[in-house]
Amino acid sequence: MTDKTEDAARALLAELVPASPSAAPGQNILPPNTRRDVGATPLWRAHEGPATLFVHGWDDTHRIWRRFAQDFIVNARPVLLMDLPAHGASKSTEFGGEHAGRSVHAVWEAEAPLDAIIAHSFGCVATANALKNGARADYVILIAPPVLGWAESKRRTGTEPAVIDRALEIFEASGGGELAPFDFAGALSGYEGKLLFIGSDADIVCPLEDIEIVAARLPRAEVYGVSGPDHRALCLDREVLSKILDFLGYT
Repeated sequence: MTDKTEDAARALLAELVPASPSAAPGQNILPPNTRRDVGATPLWRAHEGPATLFVHGWDDTHRIWRRFAQDFIVNARPVLLMDLPAHGASKSTEFGGEHAGRSVHAVWEAEAPLDAIIAHSFGCVATANALKNGARADYVILIAPPVLGWAESKRRTGTEPAVIDRALEIFEASGGGELAPFDFAGALSGYEGKLLFIGSDADIVCPLEDIEIVAARLPRAEVYGVSGPDHRALCLDREVLSKILDFLGYT
């Protein structure tokens, strides 16, 4: 093994620690007086009543939802926006799918009932974990869920196999366990509401065809595919927003 491979593997593992920018008050979608923290989780609400909770992805903040959430807000639909642990304005230093799931679950407990949860990427893992542990919403929409797992996603985006293999060795030797793909079908098997998966044919990180395979294991699930937007752009795409509004019965 070369020093170059070792350095690249350690640099790759550094991506497993979130580095999203903090959310200063002036950068948030909603004003400071709308914030109501749940433990260490910052939460912003617009309008009272059963709300739609938006859950962002890895290395992101609630600001990714600026286009979708604003549509809800201007149409007087209740909205909840949160920053996941170790992201944005969160005071927590813990991170990972289990911690994120507990954060989403805590928000549900504090703000229930929820009408819907709309999640993106890693936020889909957090949402599925929360639902597995008892959280409820009438509608759940998972945009670009990371069905491949970390290692396979890196392979498909062109990272050298030797670098990935070495990164996995280091991670497991450090006591981090295995970076296995998240079992969405297992986590969502008990969910009884309406479930929608959304993916794009341009998303290499969370490919549409692999999302369809996972969704096929859940009898209640629908899948909507779009053409063009990449992984992050799905949260800003008007076609995706239109489909979500239709799914929720708002059109």
